[in-house]
Formats: sequence, structure tokens, C-alpha cells
Amino acid sequence: MPKDRIPTYQQTYPSDLAIIDALKLEGLQPANGQTVAALFKLRTGDREHLSGLYWPSDAVPL
Repeated sequence: MPKDRIPTYQQTYPSDLAIIDALKLEGLQPANGQTVAALFKLRTGDREHLSGLYWPSDAVPL
């Protein structure tokens, strides 16, 4: 996969990745400089939401 291409998941994503809200529930936050591992696109009705997915193992305590 080219470096400039970020994987994007729709409606569901792998359980080993987490959105920021899930990290916060675990008492974590993305580390300084930590980039998103993937993007999560969720469509609800006529709206579309886009969230970054992070590796919890790279996150740091709040």
C-alpha cells in the first residue's frame, strides 16, 4: 500500500483499532505526533461521519 494512502473502513472496523471516544473510555489519548492508522466512515440516514482510528497500543494515558 502506498504511504500516502490511509485505509478506510465503512460501517465497521477491526477491533484492534479505536476511535478517540473509545480511547478516552480506557483512560488513553493519542500520543503527540501519533497519526491515524485508518479512517472510519459511518453513514446514518442522510448523514456521513468520519473518524480517525488509532492503535491503542501507541496511545498514552490522559
